[in-house]
Amino acid sequence: FGAIGSTFSATGTTGTGTGTGTGTGTAPAATQTVFGQCGGIGWTGPTVCAAGSTCQLNNAYFSQCLA
Repeated sequence: FGAIGSTFSATGTTGTGTGTGTGTGTAPAATQTVFGQCGGIGWTGPTVCAAGSTCQLNNAYFSQCLA
């Protein structure tokens, strides 16, 4: 199961956590840097540009954050 002296346990342990969630809202959207890609067909990365830049359409497959 493990090296002699290891702390590995084949039986495992049982947790007793009692935490409660208190967060509300959603995580902030990831932002793309200036000159980074922000859209296009098949793009799955950030679509929001960093402050001071906007997402500009180049063609159907590529949009870029420009200041």
